[in-house]
Order: sequence, then C-alpha cells, then structure tokens
Amino acid sequence: MSRHIFRAAILVALILGASIAFAFSTGPPAARTGAFAVANKAAESNCTLCHNGNPLNLPVGQLEILDLPETYDAGITYPLRLRLTHTWPQLPPPEQGFVRWGFEIQAVSSQTGDSLGSWAPVNGAQPDSFQITKTAASSVYRNRRYLEHTCDPFRDFEMMCGSIREGNPGPSIEWNLLWTAPAATEGTVYFFAAGNSANGDGSSFGSDDYIFTTSDSMAAGGAVGVGPSPLDLSYALEKPFPNPMKVCTNIDFTIPVGGFVDLAVFDAAGRRVKTLMHESRPPGTHASTWSGRTEAGDYARNGIYFLKLKAPGREVALTQKIIMAR
Repeated sequence: MSRHIFRAAILVALILGASIAFAFSTGPPAARTGAFAVANKAAESNCTLCHNGNPLNLPVGQLEILDLPETYDAGITYPLRLRLTHTWPQLPPPEQGFVRWGFEIQAVSSQTGDSLGSWAPVNGAQPDSFQITKTAASSVYRNRRYLEHTCDPFRDFEMMCGSIREGNPGPSIEWNLLWTAPAATEGTVYFFAAGNSANGDGSSFGSDDYIFTTSDSMAAGGAVGVGPSPLDLSYALEKPFPNPMKVCTNIDFTIPVGGFVDLAVFDAAGRRVKTLMHESRPPGTHASTWSGRTEAGDYARNGIYFLKLKAPGREVALTQKIIMAR
C-alpha cells in the first residue's frame, strides 16, 4: 500500500513540475511590454518580473521598431521589423544549450488605451511560431492584443521557445511583422515592445537573461513621433543643478512625445562615463540625478563632462556641460 502511495506521489510531483516548467514556455504572459500609461490604462509591467537576473535596458543592447511609415492610412497593412541587438560578453557554456531570443509587441490607441489595428507575422520570414494573446477578462488591459513568439514545448522540447541561435548570435536578430491599420484612423498610435535575450538555461528567476523594451508612435497624417503634442511641450534638457557639482547634480528634461530615451554622461574625449536612463518614457518632464560615479562605481575625476539626451523624434542629441569640482 505504501509503495503505491509513494508512486502516486512521484507522479503528482512530476505533473506539477511539468506545469511549472512550461508555465510560460508557449510565450510570455500578456501585458509585459513595459508600456507607459495611456488614457485610463496604467503603465504595464515588463519581463523582468520573471527574468530578474539583470536590470531592464542595460546599455549592452537595444530593442528597435523599424520601418514605421510617416503616416498611416485606414485599412492599409504595413510591414515592420522588430530588431533586438545584444552581443553576449561571454557565451553560456555549450552544455547549457542555445542562446534564445523572444519578443512581445502591441499597438495602442492614444485616445482609448486599447489595441489599435491588428498584427500578423510575415509568412516564412523566420522559423518562429507566433500567437496573438490577451489578458484575463477582468484585467484593465482586456481590450489589448499582443503578438508574441511561441512554440509547442512538447513538440520542440529541446529547442524550448523563441528564436534559436547556435554559437555567438550577435549582434542582432530581426522579426518581420505586419501591422494593419484600423478601418478608420483614430489619431496617434503607440507601439510598445519587449525583447528577451536569454542564456538558454531554461529558467528565468535569477538567470543571466537580458530584457529590453522600446516604444514609438505614429500619428495619422503626421510624421512618426513628431505629431502635435496634446501637452504642448517642446524638447528641453535643463542645466544641471548644482553645477559645478561636488556630490551629485539634478537633471530635468522634457520630451513632447513618448519613446525610447538615452540619457548619459560623457567625458571630454566622448567616452560614455555613466548611463542615467536607457528606457521608454512617456511625454512630459522627467528627472534624474548623477552621483558623480562611473559605470564601474568609481568616483569620476574632476573636470568637464557632457550630459547628452537622445530623445524620440529628434535626430540631434541635446547637450549640457557639467563641471566636477570636489
């Protein structure tokens, strides 16, 4: 009798273990693009909720939405590319498996915060499988739809999920997608996406995976990311205060449209000293600080430094001078 109970316990454990292992193996859960708040919808979380081994949007990589047209017309289908760039400083050991890549993307109406248009992959463009997913009916995001990578974990057990690359996969991978505009134009559409560069060990918590997010926008009848701002804002990078600085300095900047922002400190030779912000931000005024430390955590030497802001919809970076005088 005890032997049968023991065998039954093992069977239950195996079933539960398989359920946990394959919890998200058919693709990421919905609403993980890191979208900022739109209309009455709160900001979304991102994939670092599970893949928490590294901070979000480290400067070792970048996610980009490419080929967005300047305008969109009702009912027209547009081919887009989603590019994830990340070169591994050191590849995972061969016995661990292949490096894997994955993504999730959505298009959102600026007026309602719900999905706008529809998604599809380009047939035969890449080996991945795709799916359209959504949240639970009780979720605030229930009217959003997400296109993401997927696979059958039982059919492709050894491959796991996402795009598989043997050896050094760098520097980038691209997914070819199709976005079809709605039957009637509805003003600005925001695009939000998240990408995962995974080390292939089959786990997420504490694993050496890298998560990147990005966003862009397209206004009906206007240029990408530079349409009229409902907040009536203009680009600005304020002078840091205090300046000269001894311990830390405060930094304020304003962007009229949402999108990917890179705010960093450079030395007089043009070398990046410290990344302060490397993520998607909504329209408005934002704040940051620099503690005077480098990426390595050391104190920067006295001298002249330059603060540079790369903002969505603007080709030339905004710059301010910082003087370090301890």
